[in-house]
Amino acid sequence: MANDDLEVPPPKAHSAPGVVAPTNRVNVAFPFGNIHIEESSKDLAELSGIVADLASVVESLASGPKVKKLREQAELLTARLR
Repeated sequence: MANDDLEVPPPKAHSAPGVVAPTNRVNVAFPFGNIHIEESSKDLAELSGIVADLASVVESLASGPKVKKLREQAELLTARLR
């Protein structure tokens, strides 16, 4: 018979893939993405006044260009907030 002359290849062995790496994406939205801090402007102005007064005291005890600049900045901030 003619079919006896045909060679039938053996079936290929099946194996699991070498690497299984599924990809999953998760988006997480935190409720504190936008944080707004609100402070009492009156309290903040009072605090800046205290800092300006302390800077004046420090300048009288140990004067110098850095202390003078610090005092001036504190006074400017206090004036802006009041």
